[in-house]
Amino acid sequence: MYDRIDSVNSLLKREISRIITSDVKDPRLSSMTSVVSVETSRNLQNSTVYVTIMGEREEKQKTLKGLRSAGGFIQRTLRKNLDLRTIPNIRFMVDDSLDRAKQISDLLDEAEKNL
Repeated sequence: MYDRIDSVNSLLKREISRIITSDVKDPRLSSMTSVVSVETSRNLQNSTVYVTIMGEREEKQKTLKGLRSAGGFIQRTLRKNLDLRTIPNIRFMVDDSLDRAKQISDLLDEAEKNL
């Protein structure tokens, strides 16, 4: 069932992606950063934004630090641009599912070679 939370998540994902690419000017941010998904609590108080960052571990940490630092700016921009009663508090998390998928693929390839 498609409900209000799904539409809020979709709206936040689209708008946060736009803000990160066009408005945030932090030099720590990697140019290969993308918002994968947004999960908002039922009471619309908190949102977790999952991002994928291409690059080495150190670059990922710097980018995550930059995003967390820009969190207040992103919330203020959302407040101006969106017609929502409350803008949720934003928390950024790295989505490392692509890295895990690659590790699993590598392990499967290695196991296939050993057969």
